This record gives sequence, structure tokens and C-alpha cells, in this order.
Amino acid sequence: MAITTTNGDEALERVVARLGELAGPDPGELFGRAIRQSIDEVLDGPRTGRWDFSQLEKTEKTYVGTKVEIVVRTSLGLERGPRFDLEIEGYGLDTKWAMGSVWQIPREAVNELCLCIGGLDQMTRFQVGVVRCAEEHLNAGENRDRKRTISALGRAAMHFLVEPSPLPGNFVAEMDPEIRAEVMAERTIQARVATLFRRVPYTAIPRGAVATVARTTGDPMRRLRQDTGANDPLQGMRILSAKYGKGIVEALGHAPLEANHFMAVSESDIEALPARVRRRLGLD
Repeated sequence: MAITTTNGDEALERVVARLGELAGPDPGELFGRAIRQSIDEVLDGPRTGRWDFSQLEKTEKTYVGTKVEIVVRTSLGLERGPRFDLEIEGYGLDTKWAMGSVWQIPREAVNELCLCIGGLDQMTRFQVGVVRCAEEHLNAGENRDRKRTISALGRAAMHFLVEPSPLPGNFVAEMDPEIRAEVMAERTIQARVATLFRRVPYTAIPRGAVATVARTTGDPMRRLRQDTGANDPLQGMRILSAKYGKGIVEALGHAPLEANHFMAVSESDIEALPARVRRRLGLD
């Protein structure tokens, strides 16, 4: 965490120190996960089939800021303050989100502490810092809502909890565009989910991505368990999970799956495992 001089601002020092404690040993992981969660919840993939920030409507992009404020507050284990979004060590702290890290500071936040969370490079990176929004840290011009932006001096005075860092990705957004188009073009839930696993084998796929492809808030995996006696939608593949397929995944030479992740592997590869391994895994 980069520290700049506080010029004797005790409130700023105490707030920055406490935030560092609450964010833990890896603030980038906590804030990055909170931003990713906020965006994905507004995208609402299981209902809309959307996967990328650019697919949001203008009003939804505005709402991402509210989501970030709520999710960050919850992630830090804090409550909303009486005047501002947060209260830390008895000091009010306003949370400001900006897609391009051009934070808009309202009149009521002038001279107050602000937790500035912002995207960078078309939302592929992010940064988090705390700054006292004093007059000398703000540009003179106002927008129609009488908000002002943080000046170069203000940015130089910002205490970064997270320096510019990669934003955790959305699995569907990061898929090969041709494969994604093929998957999303299928007409049924079963066909989309089956095509996803067939086209992206031996890859850990989070449940949220499966639900986005399926476009259902129910159990997307249920469609692959239906009528398996009548057909084989996976065409010789088996889907493993962290709960039920941990040993097989590791036996095939892959890293253990995280909770709520799935991986499609070839049935023939499972059958080719050494007999002693198959016995140990209860496959024989």
C-alpha cells in the first residue's frame, strides 16, 4: 500500500490504517472481488444472458456505483454511517465509484474523507484510494449537479489501498468469441450448457458462468442429468465438481476445483486411469 504524507491529518491516518486492517493481507483481492460481484449482479447473467460491462444500460452503469458501495461495506464488515456511506474510527467516509477513475465529488463531501474506487483501461483494471477532498485537491469547474473532480494535486495526495491492478474477469466475457457465439446461439438450456462444456473441456468453469449461459436462475446442471439414458448430450464427456470429482480431477493432473466450479473431462481419460487409482477413487 503506497503511503503519502498526511500533513498531520489524524483522521486520514487512522482511517487508512483501519481500512488496511479490515481489508486484510491482500486488499486487491477483497476490493477486486467486491467490484466483480457488483458488476456481475447488475449484469444479472442468469436472467439476461449478459456477461460484459458494456452491455449495461446507462442507468444500470450508474447503479453499479451503489452496488459497489454496498458490497464493499459488507466485505469490510462495516455499517453505514449517520452522514456518509461509512464510519471508521468515528470519522465519516464517503464512497465514490467511477468507471474511469474520474471521481465526482458533491458539495457535501468537500473537505471530507472519500474512499475512491475506480475502473481503468475500459474496466480491465481498478484502483482504490483514500483522499481528503479539500479545496486544494479539487478542480475548480463544476458539472450541472455542482460536482467537482479530483485534481492532479488531489490524486498525488491519495493514499492507495490498491494500486492499479487487474480486475477479476467474467468467465463468459473472457471466452473465445467464436466459441461463446456458438454456445449462446443454441436454442435450449441443455444445448447451451452441453456445448459450453464440450467446447471448453478441462477448464474450471464457475457456476455463475454456467447459469449465464443457461439463462436460468434454477439448477443449470439439471438439464444435463435429464434423459441421460436416452441420449448423451455431453458426447463422451463427464462433468466433475469440487464436491464430487476432486479426486478424479487431481488424478488426471489438474489443480483441485474451487467450490462451485465444474470441469468437463473425457470418459475415456477416466477409464484410462491406472487400475489402482480407479480402485482408490471407487470407480471400479
